Amino acid sequence: MLLLSYEDFVEEVKAEMQGYEEIEEAAMTKWFSTLEDFVGKKQKSTIFNYKGTDVEVALKDEADLFMIVDRYLAAIVNDELEKYYTDWSL
Repeated sequence: MLLLSYEDFVEEVKAEMQGYEEIEEAAMTKWFSTLEDFVGKKQKSTIFNYKGTDVEVALKDEADLFMIVDRYLAAIVNDELEKYYTDWSL
């Protein structure tokens, strides 16, 4: 189990996204904005544990982090962003 603070999770995802030229700055901004809305509303999630104002992120391992970014990359490459953002959750 990989436990991260929300801030560390954001930094890890951002670093991974920056490794792909297909994920441009505007796409990253949209993804992180969607994430902020999701977490701000304390939406039910399999990876986020809400503890008062703190958020802890529980992943099985680092592969889960890569999977999150790879799913987004695939949506960009396959021009399926509308479908990707439909009922978006983590």
